[in-house]
Amino acid sequence: MSKETPPHFKTARPPADKTNLKSVATWLLAVSALVSALAGAYFLGVSNASVTEVEILIPTPAPAVVQITGEVRSPGVYELNRDDRVLAAIEAAGGMTDRADIELLNLAATITDGSLIHVPPLPPTLSTSANAEQNNLDSVASNGITESKPTLPGTPAASTFIELINLNSATVDQLKSLPGIGDTRANQIIALRTAVGRFSSLEQLLEVHGIGEKTLEAIRPMVVVE
Repeated sequence: MSKETPPHFKTARPPADKTNLKSVATWLLAVSALVSALAGAYFLGVSNASVTEVEILIPTPAPAVVQITGEVRSPGVYELNRDDRVLAAIEAAGGMTDRADIELLNLAATITDGSLIHVPPLPPTLSTSANAEQNNLDSVASNGITESKPTLPGTPAASTFIELINLNSATVDQLKSLPGIGDTRANQIIALRTAVGRFSSLEQLLEVHGIGEKTLEAIRPMVVVE
């Protein structure tokens, strides 16, 4: 029997076309590459957007505005950092004068916005010439002989030169002439006097904010309570 296929029979499956298979594979590779590129671009954009969203802006703190008065070279209003010290504020005003009393200041204190920093002057002292003039005034002539009149301890010999200030009638200007007393403290003293009626002792000044033992001792020889 012959193995050849009769001419009236057709094959059930035609042979595969290799050219068509290669075209399909190439097309699939191209589509895959395009999808990968689009996915990469998408994720790159999302990543960049995420980085932008987490950026944090830290605001700059507002400055502290303080007024500096008293024994400084350039009194005025200054803007400083909120964590600056009193020493930095005084340096911003040109530094202290030779008459400044630094014993009454806390140079290490932190400044606060809207505060007043007052640098008090040194307490006044009688000079040697003033003492000599006082001794001359205490001299009296008797029968043509000049005798020295000694001053007893505790006697206010300097009253000829320094007029004592009565705390119960002193004005703002009179109080400002005292060491360590400026506009603010002078007005505070008068406000306290108005509140209590009259001062009965010098120690009541310790109730005024900013007046301590040193300031009290500095002004004690210059004031009276009457």
